[in-house]
Formats: sequence, structure tokens, C-alpha cells
Amino acid sequence: MDGISLAQKAQLHEVADLMLEIYETLAKLRYLDPQGIKVGPHDISDLRTMYEANGLDPAVIHLYSILPYVDPNAAGNTDFFHGGIFADFRKEEEVEQGRDPFYGGPTEEDFDDEDGPYMRPWVTPLSHLGNHQSVIVYDARKHRIWIIDQEGWSTTDPALEDVPEGEPESINRNYFEHIPSRPAGEFLRDMVRWYRELKELPGGGDQSESCWDHHDMNLKSLYEKNGWPDDFDGDAFLVDQARAACALRAKWDAENPLEEVSKFTQWKKSGEYRAQKAQEAVDAAQNVDERWIAQCELWNAKRAQLRNTKELEKAQQEVDRLCPNGICQRPEDLPLWELVAVEEEYGFKQSHMNGDRDSAEQFKESDPEEAERYRAAFHVSEKIAATYKKAYEAAKADSERLCPGRSPKSVDGIKNIDRYNPLSGVEYRTKVSVSLQREIDDLREWSAQIPTEAREAMNKVDDQIQGLESFLENTKAALKKSQDWLAEQGITA
Repeated sequence: MDGISLAQKAQLHEVADLMLEIYETLAKLRYLDPQGIKVGPHDISDLRTMYEANGLDPAVIHLYSILPYVDPNAAGNTDFFHGGIFADFRKEEEVEQGRDPFYGGPTEEDFDDEDGPYMRPWVTPLSHLGNHQSVIVYDARKHRIWIIDQEGWSTTDPALEDVPEGEPESINRNYFEHIPSRPAGEFLRDMVRWYRELKELPGGGDQSESCWDHHDMNLKSLYEKNGWPDDFDGDAFLVDQARAACALRAKWDAENPLEEVSKFTQWKKSGEYRAQKAQEAVDAAQNVDERWIAQCELWNAKRAQLRNTKELEKAQQEVDRLCPNGICQRPEDLPLWELVAVEEEYGFKQSHMNGDRDSAEQFKESDPEEAERYRAAFHVSEKIAATYKKAYEAAKADSERLCPGRSPKSVDGIKNIDRYNPLSGVEYRTKVSVSLQREIDDLREWSAQIPTEAREAMNKVDDQIQGLESFLENTKAALKKSQDWLAEQGITA
């Protein structure tokens, strides 16, 4: 076994077995579709040369051959533990990333160099970095695991929160062995227990959908409501989760007028400060170029200030109309808000499902591998669409029971939402195009007063005009694309 002792082999299999138990627990939690879990051992005969080219120790190569892997397309989710994502070391790019899991970008070859590599050949990540946050790192010789936050460069292992760090034994800036770690089996068994006890919850990373958000979604209560862990109704949980996520989105939609007021209030304050600084620059100008550069900035600042003042007034009028006394959703209207959000999301999930199915058919002959990827995705999206269908039916029944004789059209705030209006993109881009053209024309007119000796100021204005014209050109191109799509769909703008 390439010099791997029986004792070390047992340790490697312990890691693989416990990783599988973690993934299976996530499947029981209905976070992963079981078909997306690819159980080892895997045939690595075609991969061995690549593994060796990356300098991997035989123990790590053997581990890669027996680890279970998660295929996000078939499993339905990408985020793993503490912001990390699932790793699949059957893929060359992921093996290479495993040599630099924290994106340290080492440039030297000596491990003890300040900028040297930091992953020994017998060390491997068990997860990849998401958008920063943590990576699980395993040492196959010491049979120990670290879970390290990329930015804090410290452990995020809940069991080691109070354990002090040691002193680094290397000048390597990415050295991590002084960070607290513990036996691999102990850590991985704790992960299983944490998930089972809901001390850790699935998802929560930057690639998680809102229904797996840890900040706003009370996932723990939804699991407990549906009998986790020993009498768990997974289908009922998913329906409740879908409805809860849609209810949250409906709340955000309803409170959007308040957010708009807050946004334009901040922009107005920033504009006032910008105009003040520009006026100070005008007053302090030492030559004609400095004065006209500052005058241009003052002109831009005052226009932005005027624009934001008008937008703030409009936003405040919407708040007065839709959120009297700061209340954007009356309790008696909540079932109708949820119904609209669930119905819209159900439509989106159906569209996603149909897209996966059609793509699988499209690539069936030309690219069988891509077709298989879409078939796996369709398996997941079909289940999700079925869940949202049940969620819609339940929300509709509740709205009819709790709001008899009423429809969402009776609620002004709901009528204000046009997220799925196919004409909204055309209307928005048309408005932007008109605004940009006016901005260009006004800037040209204003710049006519700049004296010829203020060359630098004129160059800056020309650059600004060119930037606005480029933006206008791109906006018009996007507008035409939207108009062409509407024409293809038979929708009249």
C-alpha cells in the first residue's frame, strides 16, 4: 500500500467513514439530495499521475481514493461547514487548490521561507474556501484536524474557542500548526453530533439560497417543529421552510419603501458633504485648472444632491402611502403577502426545472457529459418545484381561510411589486437612457464656459462625457435586447 501502515490506513478510513456520516446526516436534514453523495472507493488509476505531479503523499492519495464526495449539481447545495464549500479531489483544479486552500499565493519552494508553501505533502483540506471564512485541514501523519478562518487566521472549532494559540515555529506567513487542533476522529464525530443536535445548521454560506440563511431563517425551530431528529417529517419541513423563506422575502418587499427612504437620506447627506468639500476646493484653488476642476466637481455634486433630494421626496411619499406609521404589513394582510411571494417563487422554480430538463435534452447528443450534469440538476430542481407547489397550495388555502373574500390586489403594497413584470426592464432602461442623455447634454452645455487655458479641467470633463456616453451605449444595447426578447414572446411594450 505504498508504504502506508495498517494503523495509518485505519485512520484514513476513519476520516472517510466519518465524512460520509456527516454527508448522510446533511441528507437526512434534507440539505443534500442523497444521489449527490458519491461514496468511495473511487477508481483513481487515471488520476495517480496528476496526484504525484502535485507532490501528494501516498497517504493523501489513498485518502482521496476513499473519501466520499458531494456533487453540488446532484446534491442541490454547495456550502459546507462554517462558510466552506464541498471538495472533490477527483478534479485536477480542486487538487491544485488543495495545495493553496487559503489563497496565500506562495512564491517560494522552501516551506520555511516567509513566502513558501504551507501545505505539506501529507496535509490536505477536507473542504474548500467559500467567500473567505473557514477551511477544514487534515494532517494524515498526525491524524489531526484544524478548522481555520482565512481572515482571522484562528480556529473556528467550537470546542477549541478557549484554547490559546502556540508560538509559530516558522517564519512562513501561512504557517498554521500553532493554531489549536485536535484528533481528527474527535472533531468529525463532533460535527455529526452538532448537526444532529442542531448546534450547527446546514447552509449559511455565501452560496446558500435564502431558505438556508442562518441570520434571518429560524431553521432550528422549523426542524424541531417537524420532529427532528427521531421523528422527522422531511417533506413537511421543506414546505414550511419554503413558506418561511417566502414570508421573509415578502416582508423585505413590503419594507422596501422604508429602505428607499433610508438609502436616499444617506445619499443626500453624502451629497451635501461632497458639495461642501467641492466648494472648499473652489475657494482654495491656486490656478485656473484647479478652480475649474473643482467647479466641475461642485456642479456634479449639486446635481446629485438635487437628484437625491427629489428621489427622497418621492420615496417619503411612498412610505406615507404604503407604510403609514412605519407599518408596511398589516397583520391581517400577511397571508396575502405570503401567497404572492410563494406563487412567484413557485413560478421561478418551475422555470428552473424546465430549463434543466430542456438543457439535458439539448446536450444529449452533442455533449453527453453536460447532458448528464443537467439531468442530475433536473432531478433536484424537479423535487424543489414539487415542494413549492405544495407550499403554494398550503399558502393559498391559508389565505382563503384567513382572508375570506379578499385577494392580493386589495393590498396596495403588493400591487407595488413588479419584480416579475416582463416590461419592468424595458421601462427601467428607457428611463436610464433618457436620464443619461440629459446628463450628457447638460454637461456639454455647462462645459462651454470652461476657458481654453483650463486644459486639464476640460480633459476631465471630456473623460466624464465619454464615460457617460459609453454607459448610455451599453444601456441602449441592453434595452434593445430586452425589446427584442419581448417581441419574440409576443409581449407589447
